[in-house]
Amino acid sequence: MKKVSSSLKAMFTSWKITLILLVHYVILLAAATFVEKAQGTAMAREIIYNNPLFYLLQFLLILNFCATAWQARLWSQRKYGVLLLHISFIVILLGALVTNMFGFEGIVHIREGETVSQMRTTKDQRPLPFSIHLDDFKLVRYPGSHSPSSFESFLTIHTEEGERSEHIYMNKVIYEQGYRLYQSSYDADEQGTILTVNNDTAGTGITYAGYLLLLAGMLLTLADKKSRFRQLAKQLKRVTPLLLLAFLPTLSFAQKAETEHLLKNTIPAEQAEQWGRMQIQCPTGRIEPVDTYTDKLLRKIYRSDTFEGLSSEQVIIGFLMNPSYWGNIPFIRQANKELPQAYSLPEGKYIRFFDVFSEDGSYLISDAVDKAYSRPAAERSRLEKDLLKLDEKINILYSLQQGKMFALFPLPGDTSGKWYSPGDDLSVYSGKDSLFVSKIMPWYLGEAFDALRTGTWESAGEVLSMMNVYQQKQSATPLLTEKQVSWELFYNKARLFFWSAMGYMAVGLLLLIFVVGQLLKPRRWVKTVIIPLVALVVLIFLLHTSGIGIRWYISGRAPWANAYESMIYVAWATALAGLLFIKRSSMTLALAAFFAGIILFVANLNFMDPEITPLVPVLKSYWLMIHVAVITASYGFFGISFLLGLLTLAFMSAGNPSKVALLQPHIRELRIINEMSLHIGLYLLTAGIFLGAVWANESWGRYWGWDSKETWALITMVVYAFILHARFLPALRSDYAFSVMSVLGLASVLMTYFGVNYYLSGLHSYGGGDTPPGLTAVFITYACAFALMIYAGYRRARFGK
Repeated sequence: MKKVSSSLKAMFTSWKITLILLVHYVILLAAATFVEKAQGTAMAREIIYNNPLFYLLQFLLILNFCATAWQARLWSQRKYGVLLLHISFIVILLGALVTNMFGFEGIVHIREGETVSQMRTTKDQRPLPFSIHLDDFKLVRYPGSHSPSSFESFLTIHTEEGERSEHIYMNKVIYEQGYRLYQSSYDADEQGTILTVNNDTAGTGITYAGYLLLLAGMLLTLADKKSRFRQLAKQLKRVTPLLLLAFLPTLSFAQKAETEHLLKNTIPAEQAEQWGRMQIQCPTGRIEPVDTYTDKLLRKIYRSDTFEGLSSEQVIIGFLMNPSYWGNIPFIRQANKELPQAYSLPEGKYIRFFDVFSEDGSYLISDAVDKAYSRPAAERSRLEKDLLKLDEKINILYSLQQGKMFALFPLPGDTSGKWYSPGDDLSVYSGKDSLFVSKIMPWYLGEAFDALRTGTWESAGEVLSMMNVYQQKQSATPLLTEKQVSWELFYNKARLFFWSAMGYMAVGLLLLIFVVGQLLKPRRWVKTVIIPLVALVVLIFLLHTSGIGIRWYISGRAPWANAYESMIYVAWATALAGLLFIKRSSMTLALAAFFAGIILFVANLNFMDPEITPLVPVLKSYWLMIHVAVITASYGFFGISFLLGLLTLAFMSAGNPSKVALLQPHIRELRIINEMSLHIGLYLLTAGIFLGAVWANESWGRYWGWDSKETWALITMVVYAFILHARFLPALRSDYAFSVMSVLGLASVLMTYFGVNYYLSGLHSYGGGDTPPGLTAVFITYACAFALMIYAGYRRARFGK
């Protein structure tokens, strides 16, 4: 019996068992997301999430931690932060167990004027200790758009103590006798509401207590002088800092000369600037400068916001003025080489508007487009998808030609804020407004066409001013102020993120080249350039930061609500991560700057849409803003870790054994910074995950639902926890093993950030069937990384450490 007890003790206090359990946990979680994709959520829950063996695995993890904590005597060694950090996970799992066992939720559907006192669960009807009467339901839309801004229910809650009125909407919760009511959805006719009703006081309380313990544990760990993070910081102080040199080369970018013939068929730059300051309503309902809107249109059609030196206003207004001329200009991008052969279109990357119409005016690709649309999106071929993209571009130009998609005119007194284009149904206008709106645009285009011949643009400018006065006078919703318009135009023209990308990449790459050169052949004069180089990186970072600040100002919200904005923010967090280590390692700064530049460069490629869009109702939450900011910032630190791991492996592969020995102090420095970066990244990721759980709980009544995005974020957290705990196994303690794991770990981040959106199902999924952007580059990068791992491992095995 004693022998069995000793064996059990040895097993549960073994770090090897800990890591094996974590690996099994990751495998099961990952498998569940693919089962959900293939067989549905119910099957994933039945096979894995609600399987008793899955509960057993989590219980074994808890037992293992308790045993190792007892064995390591964390309490007696006063490692309170580490102890509290791990206890918090036990409390969180306990809260989840209580929720699963005793919590319940359901749906309440109420029509206007009705009273309901029951909720519908997945199994049956359950009575409520109160009744709910729907007085009114309102769907608030963005001005001039069908997109919901908010949906709101005005209720009367009846209890034994009386009644009270309540106003509920997305992210606004009502509490009643232990129940929580959330605005969930609404009826298509906008006469009824759907509420989620949740009862989980005990489970939520325990889970939230676990979140507070988690926060306290992380803060204590960072403050504790005995913590691993603080010990690494002390070790780093003893490592000789690296020196570097770089210079920013003069960057020259060729721009195509303005074509004289094009200029004779469009408005001059001065009037284009006047047009750019005009305001227009885009299809999403946002009121924005015409400059912003035409930039989006030309970027969609041509994949750039300029054409042959002309601004987007000049191209779009030129097309409106003289469609017969511009219809023969090849500026519609079409890069699929199979399309011309399949549909008898001209060869080349760019085609003309008239190329897709026959002499009798029929649309040449009409039948093919109808056939492509008749197929489910997931089953469309790449040729069909590119055909539909071409069709979208042609339809944009055709709509413009017909006077549509150019909503310049507000409807007087219309509080919904809808604006109209000259070619829309204008019967809603009356009197002088009807006459003005129907005649003013043709009048302007006529004056502008005459000005092409006479060179006199004063009359056209006066008509344009009339349109501006009409907007200011007749709009029932607030317009942009002159200050807001000026800042948005500056943002559009300055291209702050593009220049930040160029600066980061140039400085980062040269820093990396010179720092490696300094390691191999030290030079004294390198010291004299450190300060200006650091100042240069800081200036680029400030330029990047100012771009984020300006976008925040002009959008009126935190700028990390879509893929483009999150990439901008990840790049910012990456650069910040490098600056945090600036006093310790110039090489880390070089890697951070270069990586931030790469991320920004990718964000500015044409497959990412930089459009500023309104938020859907569920995203209007300060919890979401904090959650996204924190969790996305962690990706910057994981990216730095990836690069540090690659650089360490490159050092291990460099030259003869004597040269590797010379680089060993620097390899050790990179290992320390890498581990510190992972600590910060893991803390941010963990905090971000559970801040997201709070947001989910406050938005739709459940803090964890095993959505694919949630699950893969948890997988990423476990992967990096594994990497940081792997040092307790002698076989995984080496700098080589740590570098390999830090490189491989980023794959879980990429799966969370991109893979879930494109390959799996869930609340965060989109683009199903499409190829994630940059996928080929990811595969090539990891193929090179694997080759480097193998070569470094071979040299390590042959020549030793």
